[in-house]
Amino acid sequence: MPSTATQVIERLNRQWEDEASNLVASHENFGDVARHVEEEASDSGSPILAEYTALGGDDTLKGMTNFSAPELDALWALVEPAVMITWTQGRGCKSSVSGKDALFITLTVLKHYDTWQKHAIDFNIGMSTLEKMVHRVSQTVEPVLYAQLVKMSEQMEAGNTFTNYPHALYATDVKFQPAYRPSGRYTEQKVYFSAKHKLYGFKIECSVAPPGVAVDVSDHSPGSTSDLTMMLDRLSIHRQMLRKEDGSTPEIGGEPTQFPQMWAALVDKGCQGAGRVLRTIQPKKQPRGGTFDRDDIAR
Repeated sequence: MPSTATQVIERLNRQWEDEASNLVASHENFGDVARHVEEEASDSGSPILAEYTALGGDDTLKGMTNFSAPELDALWALVEPAVMITWTQGRGCKSSVSGKDALFITLTVLKHYDTWQKHAIDFNIGMSTLEKMVHRVSQTVEPVLYAQLVKMSEQMEAGNTFTNYPHALYATDVKFQPAYRPSGRYTEQKVYFSAKHKLYGFKIECSVAPPGVAVDVSDHSPGSTSDLTMMLDRLSIHRQMLRKEDGSTPEIGGEPTQFPQMWAALVDKGCQGAGRVLRTIQPKKQPRGGTFDRDDIAR
């Protein structure tokens, strides 16, 4: 015999009342357990970070990374899409370390910069795995954070511009790092010898924006590589970093005739010649016992 509409409504109401009473009873009997499981599940996405946060909260995080928990969450919100794409793409076994934990570990390594072996012991990760992971995170988040945080408009608003060169976004220089003489044949060794320093070693290129924040660091190159070669090898990166955003503040004195869509980079005499393909400024040193002429001051 088919049910009437009244019977259907009564049956559904009884089922709803039974389900509601079951939920109330379940909450009374198992509420504490459910909340504990939910708290553990919320931290399971980044167990390494959760473990250190539980030990000392913001004080621990600031001591390890210079970031508090809210600041770290804000930083993660900026880079999460890029990191998650990198962390999930490709075949094979996925990393056992979550993306947020990898960012936390990378910030710790960048601040304390101890040996890979020491950091690997701290985080219970293989040394080679840790090194690859830190480099992977750095390469992923660097372009994202630079585009979001290093802008000439924000530098001007904060008063963080070069006093004599307000249209320069950052200063670029090359640092030589001495190292032991490499093994192998002489032809393989000599590329690491710097004739200027009379030492074997490596070179890295670093760009620093006011008030002294490193915004870009290159991979190492052999010690014999010239400063100009290192800059030209990374020409596409500098062009992207110096590109003016839409609606940027007009420059004082008008736009330059060469590279008008690009901010300037301060360089030293080791990068002479880069101005042909990039907007660069080479500050001139005041002669000993002399003064600048009008043209030098105008530069």
